[in-house]
Amino acid sequence: MLFNSWEFAVLLAVTFALYYAPWSAGRHGKAWQVTVALAASVVFYGWEDFRLVALLAVSCVGNSIATARIILHKVAGDEARVKQWTRLAVALNLALLAVFKYAGFVAGMLPFLPETWVKSLQDIPLPIGISFYTFHGISMIVDVARGEVTREGDAMLTRGTRFAKGVRDIGFYLLFFPQLVAGPIVKAKQFWPQIAAKRFAEIPWQQVIRCLILGYFLKVFVADNLSEQTVLLTIGSGQLSTASPFFLIPLLYGYGLQIFADFGGYSLIAIGLAAMFGYRFPENFNFPYLSSSITEFWRRWHMSLSAWLRDYLYIPLGGNRKGEGRTYVNLFLVMFLGGLWHGAEWKFAIWGTLHGLLLAAERFITRRRGKLADAPPSALRSFFGTLYTFHAVTLLWLTFLMPDMAHVRAYFEGFASGNRSVSGPPLFSLLFYGTPVVLYHAWGWLREHRPGFAGRLARPGLEGCVHALMLFLLTVNPGAPRGFIYFQF
Repeated sequence: MLFNSWEFAVLLAVTFALYYAPWSAGRHGKAWQVTVALAASVVFYGWEDFRLVALLAVSCVGNSIATARIILHKVAGDEARVKQWTRLAVALNLALLAVFKYAGFVAGMLPFLPETWVKSLQDIPLPIGISFYTFHGISMIVDVARGEVTREGDAMLTRGTRFAKGVRDIGFYLLFFPQLVAGPIVKAKQFWPQIAAKRFAEIPWQQVIRCLILGYFLKVFVADNLSEQTVLLTIGSGQLSTASPFFLIPLLYGYGLQIFADFGGYSLIAIGLAAMFGYRFPENFNFPYLSSSITEFWRRWHMSLSAWLRDYLYIPLGGNRKGEGRTYVNLFLVMFLGGLWHGAEWKFAIWGTLHGLLLAAERFITRRRGKLADAPPSALRSFFGTLYTFHAVTLLWLTFLMPDMAHVRAYFEGFASGNRSVSGPPLFSLLFYGTPVVLYHAWGWLREHRPGFAGRLARPGLEGCVHALMLFLLTVNPGAPRGFIYFQF
C-alpha cells in the first residue's frame, strides 16, 4: 500500500480514530493502541499480497524468541550463551535476506548449477521492505546483546503473560507501518523506551503538518512529475547512444533531484505519521546536496542507514582503530556491501565501490595535508567542494536508474553521437519541478550559515503561505502516481 493512495488515506483515518478512541485513555490504553497499530501495519503490508505477512511473522517471532533468550542469559551473566544466540539470530536474519534477495544473484555466478535451478532461484519474488525490517531485527538483537536496552527488554520479555506482551511490543517495533517498508531505520534503543500509552492532546501537530505537507509535496509534485521525463533514460540502449547531450544531461540532473524528493519525501511522511501516533523517528536527510565532500554527503543522506552501517558493520570491522591500511579496506568493504544492500545487481555493487573509493581518496588527501576531515573548510573550498560532490553523486545515480551497465555505457556514447538537438520537455521538467529542491536546499543553507536571517523568515504567516502553495500545487498538478524508489530495496 502506498502512502500516496486513497486506500492508505482510509486506513490512516480508521486507525487514527481507533488508536485515540475514548477507551484508549484507560488502564489498558497501551495494549489497545499497540494492538491497533500492529493490526493496521499488517493490513498495510499485506494489502497487495497477503502471503507476504507470513514471512514477516516468521521474522518477527524468530527475532522475539532470540531476543528473549539473549535477555535471559544476559540477566544470568552467561555471556557465552549471549554470544551464541546473537550469532545465531544475526545469521538467521542474514540467511532470510540472502534467500529472497541474493540467491538468484549468486546462483547466476555459479556455472556448475543446472539452468533450471538458477531460473527457479532468480524467480523468487523479492518481498517489499525485507532489507529494512531485517536490519531492524539485527539492530535489535545486537543492541540487546550489548546491554543497551536490557532494562526495557527485561520488562518486556519476562516469563508468562508478559512474554506474550513482549512479543507483541517487539512485533510493533518491527512492523510499525510508517517505517516498515523504507525506513528510517529506527534502532530498538531509540524505539523501545517510547512504547507507552499516548494521548491525543500530546500530538505535536506543528511537526506533523510540516512533515506531511513537505513530504507529500516532494513526492507527489516534484518526484512524480520529474519521473515522467527521467524514465526516458531507461529506453533502449540503442536510442540512448544516439541521443543528444542536451537531452541526456537534463534528465540525469532531474533524476538526481527526483531521487532526493522521492526518498526524502517518504522519510518526512514517515516521521510525520509516527508523530501522529506519539513516536519520534530520527531525521533521515539533512540537506544532502549542500555537502562539500562525499564524506559529508553520507552524514546527510539516508542518515539512519549510514548510522546503521557505522554502528553494526564499520566499527565491528575495526573502523579506523587498526591502522591506515585497514581503515581504507573497511571503508571500501562497508560501501561495497552498502551498495549490494540496495539490490542484488552488479550495478549497485559498482555504485557502492565507487563511493567507497571516493571516501578513501578523500581521507587519504586530508591525511596527507595534515588536516582533520571534520575541520570546516574555507568558504571558497566549501563552494567548489559542494560543486564537486553534487556532480559526483549525480553522475553515480546513473546506476540506480539504468536497467543494466549496457545502458550506462550507451548514455556516455550519446555524448559522442554528434547529435546536438535540444529537447524542450526535459529542460522544462528540470527547471520547473527541480526548482523546489534547489529552494529547499537554499533554505537549508540559510539555516546553517545565516540562522538569524532564517529565523526572521520563519514566521507563522509566511510559513502558512508556503504550505498553502505546496498544497495547491500538489493538488492541481500531481504527477502520475508511482511507487517509492526505495520500495525496491
